[in-house]
Amino acid sequence: MVKSISGGFNTVQSEDYDTDEAVVESQVTEETPLKFQNKSALIRKMILSFVIILSVAFAWTGAIQFSKTALVIDTKHFYAPFCMSWFSTNFMLLCYPVYMLYIIISKGLNNETVSKYHEEARQVYGEKFFSYKNYFLKTALFLFLWVGANYSYTQALVHIAASVATSISSANTAMVCILAWFFLKDKFNLYQVTSIGCAIAGVIVISQDKSAMKQDNHTVGIILAIVSACFSATYKVLFKRIIGNATLGQVSMFMTGLGVMNLCINIIPASILLYTGQEIIDTDYVPWGPIAGSSLLNLTFNFLVNFGIALLHPLVISIGMLLGIPLNAVADILFRNIQITNDFIIGGSLIFLSFTLIVLPFDLFIKKHFKCKVFRSKA
Repeated sequence: MVKSISGGFNTVQSEDYDTDEAVVESQVTEETPLKFQNKSALIRKMILSFVIILSVAFAWTGAIQFSKTALVIDTKHFYAPFCMSWFSTNFMLLCYPVYMLYIIISKGLNNETVSKYHEEARQVYGEKFFSYKNYFLKTALFLFLWVGANYSYTQALVHIAASVATSISSANTAMVCILAWFFLKDKFNLYQVTSIGCAIAGVIVISQDKSAMKQDNHTVGIILAIVSACFSATYKVLFKRIIGNATLGQVSMFMTGLGVMNLCINIIPASILLYTGQEIIDTDYVPWGPIAGSSLLNLTFNFLVNFGIALLHPLVISIGMLLGIPLNAVADILFRNIQITNDFIIGGSLIFLSFTLIVLPFDLFIKKHFKCKVFRSKA
């Protein structure tokens, strides 16, 4: 009996051991690839974040500098910030046609394929069917925020240097984070708070740069830049809340819809401003070069903003805009005779620190490193 029990016990123990080995082998074959897949996905997300952030920064910098040039080159014959915003926003009409052209080129000219991607994109306005009411209500809200952000910012460029306007409006990072905690239910993250603190500190330091305050009425410009930041932050968070994780096709259709509504509705206030003399356009003196450059780069920037918010997070886009601060400062130094100062160096360094804290996954690295130390101490 003892032998039998002993033999039986040994048999069970052997079976359990074999089972454990099978579990370990299963973990090696299943969990390890998943671990590598997670690492690969993390690396891809980091690379995508860097690419989008840099693209946003350069597109925004170019658009701002071209807009600044167009507005100040000859104010007696051309001064039309709202009309410029209306004109550049109309370029978004191209987004969905370009997207469908990409689908046709990459997937082939097939009615079934085209219908499939079109149906998927259409769902940005409702899953069941397209409704003009849903289109108007959803698009009108974002068009209002869009125009508010762009018009107030364009007006700010008239009164203050581009680098100052950029730095102040980039304070929307803090607003985005706060709004995201309430509306997106984001978790409290120490790195985000630290990044926001660095960003705000950098904005304040650069805003104190006296060499950039050569224009009159700079207080008005600062207020307009702050208003632009409020509109921008609200737009980003509400886009993530209402539109959610939109596909590229859905983002493209939404932007085209925004452009259509802008073309049809905002031409009314633009015409009123021209008729009343609040804005001036002398066709013989229109700076078409800067206007075209600003419009095309604005199109690129706006597309990256919408796609980046839907794919990643509003803060990633905000950091890309923060990176535009030193880029605009460099442009002001090179092309607008503004001297570099210690304020610019300190502020730029703080903003770069903010950039790295948001993009690089320091929290995951520290958690992993801390867990390894805990396991070693227990062993």
